[in-house]
Amino acid sequence: MTSTWQILIGNVAVVMLVVVGWGHARTRLYGLPGAVRSALFGATMGVGAVATMVMSAEFAPGMHIDMRATLLAVSAFFGGPLAAGISGILALAWRIGMGGAGLTPGIIVIVMFVLVGLGGRLLVGRRGPAAWHCLVLGIATALVWIGALVIFAPGPTLPMLINVGLPQALLNVVATGLAGVVFLQARRRSAERDLLAAALAQSPDFNYIKDHEGRFAAVNNTVAEFNGFARPEDMIGKTDFDLMSAERAQATLERERAILAGDTPMLDFEELFVDRTGRERCFSTSKVPLHNAAGQIIGLAGVTRDITVDKRLRQELVESRDTLSYALAEMSDGLAVFDAEGRLVFCNEQYRACFPHTGKLRQPGAYLRDILQAVVETDEQITVPRHNPEAWIDAIVANLAVESEEEINLFDGRWLQLRTRPTSSGSTMVVVADVTRMKLAELALHTTTNKLKELVRTDSLTDLLNRRAFDEAIETETRRSARAGTAFSLLLVDVDQFKAYNDHYGHPAGDECLRLVSQHLKASLKRPGDLAARYGGEEFTAILPDTDADSAYLVAEGFRRALAEARLPHETSERGYLTASVGVATYMPENVHRDALELVRAADEALYSAKGAGRDRVFGTRIAGKGRAGRDAA
Repeated sequence: MTSTWQILIGNVAVVMLVVVGWGHARTRLYGLPGAVRSALFGATMGVGAVATMVMSAEFAPGMHIDMRATLLAVSAFFGGPLAAGISGILALAWRIGMGGAGLTPGIIVIVMFVLVGLGGRLLVGRRGPAAWHCLVLGIATALVWIGALVIFAPGPTLPMLINVGLPQALLNVVATGLAGVVFLQARRRSAERDLLAAALAQSPDFNYIKDHEGRFAAVNNTVAEFNGFARPEDMIGKTDFDLMSAERAQATLERERAILAGDTPMLDFEELFVDRTGRERCFSTSKVPLHNAAGQIIGLAGVTRDITVDKRLRQELVESRDTLSYALAEMSDGLAVFDAEGRLVFCNEQYRACFPHTGKLRQPGAYLRDILQAVVETDEQITVPRHNPEAWIDAIVANLAVESEEEINLFDGRWLQLRTRPTSSGSTMVVVADVTRMKLAELALHTTTNKLKELVRTDSLTDLLNRRAFDEAIETETRRSARAGTAFSLLLVDVDQFKAYNDHYGHPAGDECLRLVSQHLKASLKRPGDLAARYGGEEFTAILPDTDADSAYLVAEGFRRALAEARLPHETSERGYLTASVGVATYMPENVHRDALELVRAADEALYSAKGAGRDRVFGTRIAGKGRAGRDAA
């Protein structure tokens, strides 16, 4: 029993030596193709299996006890078919060379161990092996060994299982599990190193490590290429004095000595550099001291970034910001930007100055709703609807992101134009311009235009409507009264013997006479809708909407009497004072086919009849649905 355990423990030592040795050697194989590493792994495991067989002991004719199963199964499980084939061939070659009565069982057992490893690899698949997989692999190899012992061992089986089979099976499980854990840790560390090495080598930044003397211990591809080397390995052992001017190299060395002496990192150090093509470039460098396990400084690691483009962009950004700040400060308009929630995120001083009562409230962070509420409370804006200001505030906030343009009137008489423009980012820009002068000019122009329009429509002598305005008014009223089906009357007035008056008293007196007539005519019109006009020369007219014949007659008679009672001297007249004759024409309500010219002709005929009857008379006529229905006279 003791001899068996001693042999097996010696085999286990060989197994662990091979496993640990491969774990250390694997890190030095970085960069080799995967097939080469698999072949080397299989060869190492195969040599280790041969070593265990060399140290084996024969416990029956042709049958040996050793730990070859662990290395063969692990080789196939971790290395794949190529490693399994190489390790299996080496083990088979040695066993065949040994010969003996147990050659066939030995070959079969070796093949079974290899197949167990490949089967386990196939079952694990792409998930990758875990520690418990290694334990299962050890159990499987132990079962294969016990099965072979039962099948091929001569003599009593039970004593052999107890003395030989179980010790070796147990150690197979333990050794395979330990070997698997070692390989997994080695693979993990190797993967981490591979990832770190790849990141270092392929980083676009300049990554490098220097020893305590300033010699490069490791550089990435970017550093090597920048300095004109084909491979990073070609820079190992060189210093900055081999790469740049002595002055710049000395300055770099002094800074690095300060880092190492003070154990203080250097962060984001910027410097200008002219490369080999003559192009000026800007670099940002950070360097940190490196310590060993004892805490001693053994070198430094550095990262240098080419920030030429970033530097230029930052400079352009600063210049653009300064230009924008100057423009915002010098512009005459106010500018404000609100975000999607209605919060003020930016405004210039001009914007705040536009609003005397709420300017202090208009600061970044204030909400539009609060600002508008203050506008209502301070009566800053006189155009705010007083009956429902909350609805006004809700409408403005809801339409903040809608393009619009409006003018508001402030309490101090100023007018502001607000132009709202949404942006693609979801915010809204508001431009405020003081348009008081333009608005006042617009209002003045509007007033002047109205006055001009009134002058165009007014007779300059009498201040009544002129003939053109009368023609437009009678056409409009004729159509309206026809649609409404209401009575419509027209007065046509002629000053009696005005030519003789004009010749006798002169033109200035004639003009004064016409003004007197126009005043009496206007005074005789009682309703806002009645219109008086100068028809031409000494003729006047009056439009009487919604007025029947009797009412029109009373208006005309009132005018005639008032003028006669004024007793304006007229020596060339038979009465001795100024009089006028009036013709009245009325459309009856039932007449829906009306024509302004017909009404004027009817009034003119009535006027002619009044003058023919002796002047200072009122004659009228009614126009029914089928022509004139009758005539009144006084």
